[in-house]
Amino acid sequence: MSPTRAFFPYINWLQAEGFRHPFSMTASGMSPPDPALLAPALARGEALDLAPPGLDARPAVEARLAELFGTSPERVLLDQGASGAMHTIAWTLFPGAHVVTEVPSYEPFRALAELYGGSSSFVERPAPGGSEDYLESVRSALAERGSRPAHLFLCNPHNPTGHILGAEEIRSLARLAAEAGGLLVMNESYMEFARPADRIHAFRLAPNAISLASLTKAYGLGALRTGWLLLGDDALHHRDALIDRGHLVGMDPPTPCLRIARAALDRLGDLLAPLRTLEHRSRPHLERWLRESEFAEGTLPPLGLCAFPRIRGVEDTRALTAHLAEAEGVGVVPGEYFAAPGHLRISYALPEATLVEALDRLERGIASYLS
Repeated sequence: MSPTRAFFPYINWLQAEGFRHPFSMTASGMSPPDPALLAPALARGEALDLAPPGLDARPAVEARLAELFGTSPERVLLDQGASGAMHTIAWTLFPGAHVVTEVPSYEPFRALAELYGGSSSFVERPAPGGSEDYLESVRSALAERGSRPAHLFLCNPHNPTGHILGAEEIRSLARLAAEAGGLLVMNESYMEFARPADRIHAFRLAPNAISLASLTKAYGLGALRTGWLLLGDDALHHRDALIDRGHLVGMDPPTPCLRIARAALDRLGDLLAPLRTLEHRSRPHLERWLRESEFAEGTLPPLGLCAFPRIRGVEDTRALTAHLAEAEGVGVVPGEYFAAPGHLRISYALPEATLVEALDRLERGIASYLS
């Protein structure tokens, strides 16, 4: 393995290119909320609290998360966002194990499986609406473990396709992981887009499951770097090891961030209001474009901000996105970053009028690229 190899080129591209175009449709999460929503915490000076996070701030957030998820505080661990939680889990659980993850996928799933797993294999996640052969594919991939234990490292709802696994599918996946001597690790960052009564959490459904998420995607609070792990019964004995590796990765989130996060956990409904406005005003325009486009093949999944259509006649979507940026000022994410060339990830997280023009420019730009 080359020490200079890039494992996460997507984030480098996103920071350099993704948001600099006037019609950028690259965002997979919400913009930061109005600070007035968190004004009481700011007014109390909690953003300037420099006490050690473990003294009170971290336990307070873990206790509130336990209330919200209907579990005990010992099952809740904080980490530096969902990304930090994924890294902590991989470093703790994957060495010496076989890791099964998915394609297409967010790059850290593939990178962490390769970096930390004793071996790894991949299954294809179905597009929204189709999952007939998925469980059998997972069973076959787990069988590649040889004498190793094997873990499933998945995402629900899926990034980038938006495919949602139901409760029975999750239970079946957990049983397959248990038969292979492993755990089901489920990144549920996009589950926060669902109405609370409709959310599905793996840790509640299977004893050998770990759920993880953060305040980033649905609430626009990524700058707080506040993520969490939720441990099923059989995962509890890994708790001390997960805490230890988490501290080695980056210690606790900073106390000021935890204080604001604790205030945010009491305002989640209000923090979701901008998302519901986007769903009402902007989402229909992306749905219409997907139906009417001459080039796109795909639908908009029920949760999240993004579609991931196949673009007819295009194999190199990196070249296409460069053309769209230059010719039309449009930013979209090439499928190559998700191991799916020929696809684009397109977000509707824009004001309505801006999105309408962005989609018109996108259609025109694809046509000029193919002409």
